[in-house]
Amino acid sequence: MKKDSERQRFEKAFQDRIGRSPAEFIQQKLANGTEPKTIQYQYEMMAAEIARQNSCAAPPFGLYASLKKKTYHKLVRDRIPEIIEASGKTCTWEPLSDDTYLQLLDEKLNEELAEYQESKSLEELADLLEVMGAVVTARGWTWDELTALRKEKRRQRGGFAKRILLKEVVSVSSGHPQNAGKPWSKEEESQLLQEFRRGTDIPGLAQHHGRTEKAIRKRLELLGEIEACSE
Repeated sequence: MKKDSERQRFEKAFQDRIGRSPAEFIQQKLANGTEPKTIQYQYEMMAAEIARQNSCAAPPFGLYASLKKKTYHKLVRDRIPEIIEASGKTCTWEPLSDDTYLQLLDEKLNEELAEYQESKSLEELADLLEVMGAVVTARGWTWDELTALRKEKRRQRGGFAKRILLKEVVSVSSGHPQNAGKPWSKEEESQLLQEFRRGTDIPGLAQHHGRTEKAIRKRLELLGEIEACSE
């Protein structure tokens, strides 16, 4: 009862002094675009003086402030909490485990790609590139490795500068891959090793080199990349 009486005395004194109730004062400041942190500072300075002059306690800012709260579960850039705090707001966050970090990175990659597809903006492409870099690092690769792989694939298959639209492929099959039975060169063996170590599977290697899957396995056995298996 005493606290209610003190609050009423404070609110009457605030109204007499400012011409508005504490809640009205705060809401008007928010409507004018003043940052919440600034409003809180102004309120607390005036409230302390009014409370001292009227021998009562000053109610906390949160009692009158109608603050909006949003809940998130998303990966954000490193400086986002700092930027939020600088705007006068508060936020809560926590560091992620490795597994959760990778999971949310993959979700972020899809999110940024969808935003680019919608906006077609350079800014969204920059965001997409940033997430790609984080994925590369998180999975234990390096940007140099990614760049080298991109260049190698461009060397092998070209880029997209010629704007080629593939519409139809007609082939006459002899029943054997085009390089079946041909001798292996040192260059082709080196290329085979590089592709295998990057994770290309046996069918993919066979298609790319124009050889049978059996021939690919045999060559990888001879090069010591896989163990020989009895047939």
